[in-house]
Amino acid sequence: MTSTAASALPLFYRNPMLLRSQEHGTFGLRRAHDFRFAADTAVVPLVASEFAPASRHYPIVFAPDATATPLVVLGVAAGRNLFVDGEGQWRAGAYVPGYVRRYPFVPMTNENGGAPMLAVDSASPRVVNQVSGEEADAFFDADGKPTPTSQAAMAFCESYRIEALRIVAFAKALLEHKLLVDRSVRINYHAPKDSTEAPPAEAVINGFRMVDEAAFRALPADVAATFHAEGWSDLVVLHLASQLGWQTLVEASAPKAVKAAAAA
Repeated sequence: MTSTAASALPLFYRNPMLLRSQEHGTFGLRRAHDFRFAADTAVVPLVASEFAPASRHYPIVFAPDATATPLVVLGVAAGRNLFVDGEGQWRAGAYVPGYVRRYPFVPMTNENGGAPMLAVDSASPRVVNQVSGEEADAFFDADGKPTPTSQAAMAFCESYRIEALRIVAFAKALLEHKLLVDRSVRINYHAPKDSTEAPPAEAVINGFRMVDEAAFRALPADVAATFHAEGWSDLVVLHLASQLGWQTLVEASAPKAVKAAAAA
C-alpha cells in the first residue's frame, strides 16, 4: 500500500506509519495481544496458500467488485465475527487468516516509491512509544538496526505480499473466463419441538460470488491446462469444498436453545 487518504486504508488500519530508527528508536510492540480489532469484521481477504487450511473452517467466497478478491466468511451478520469471543480470543482450533495475523504490521512505500518498507498501525493498542517499563519488544536495537521482532514482521509481510500478487492473477483469470456468479445463502432458524421460544428471523447473506462449477468443468482444454499448471484448479476445488463451512456459521450464530438449518 502507499500513503493515501484514510478512506483508502486497508481493513483494520487507521494510522499506518513507516518505521524509521531515527524517529522510532524507543517504539515497540506489546507481547500481550488479542483479536478485538477483528471482532467487528465478517469477512477478511485470503491468499492462495491459505485456501487449504481455511477451507476446513470457513466458507471461501469472492468479492462482488472488480477485484474479485477471495474472502473468508467469519459471520452471518455484517459487523460481527463469530470466531472472536468477548475476551478477544480466536476460537480454539480454528485457522486464523494471515491477514489477521499480520496486523498491526503492513508493507508500505514512501513518497518516492521504491521497495516496500515495514510499517505499523500506530493506532493499535499493541504499539508503544516507550518500550522501557512495558512488556514489549523494541523495533530497533541500540544501534538502530531492526530487532528480530521487526525482521520477523517484515519477512511475514513480504511473504504475504507475494502471495497477494498470485491471488490477483487467479482472480483475474476467474473473471476473464466468466467463472464467477452471484450467490446468496438463506439461513432459517427453527425452534426445537420442545421449545416454547419463537424462532428468530431468517438471515440472508448476499453480496458475494462463487465459482460456477459447471462452467469450470466446461473450460476449453488449453485453459484448463493453464489452470492446472498455475495451481488454480486446486484453489477452485478447495473453494467449492469450503461451502460446507456455512453449517459451522449457522451453528455458531444460532441462540443456545435454537437449532438451525441453512439452505443455499
